[in-house]
Amino acid sequence: MTLSPLDAADELNARLRAHRTEPAADPRLEALGLAVTANQPVLLWGEPGIGKSAGMEQLAAGLGCPLETVVASVHEPSDFAGLPIVGDDPATTGVPMAPPDWAVRLARAGRGLLFLDELSSAPPAVQAALLRVVLERRVGSLVLPEPVRIVAAANPPSSAADGWHLSPP
Repeated sequence: MTLSPLDAADELNARLRAHRTEPAADPRLEALGLAVTANQPVLLWGEPGIGKSAGMEQLAAGLGCPLETVVASVHEPSDFAGLPIVGDDPATTGVPMAPPDWAVRLARAGRGLLFLDELSSAPPAVQAALLRVVLERRVGSLVLPEPVRIVAAANPPSSAADGWHLSPP
């Protein structure tokens, strides 16, 4: 039996829908890209190993911007509040708080993607310090430039090693 050209095209389209020759767009990555482009902080929530970190690397490469990944579970609150630098006369000049190197790199670049990973594996005091970074964009005495986008990731406490529940803001 010979197919008409239109029937052959319909059959080919049906096969292509069933068997793709190129990767399909992931609507979750598209939504993440939209939120990041709109400069809205995002929390990625999911089991370990589903590709949150790889997705962030792909997103940063696609946006052509630097990516700084900070693993929250290996830090202390002072790492985000800054470390004091005592100057000549702290009583008159105050004590500035030095930001960590990743924050300085983002500030110097003037833009970028900050990925705060393993939030639910960090103790509540670290989570609180990170909340200031997300809401106020402040790291020590440094304010991150507006073109720096912030994305955090967490695992359900039941699947995270030494997991904590995320505290409400």
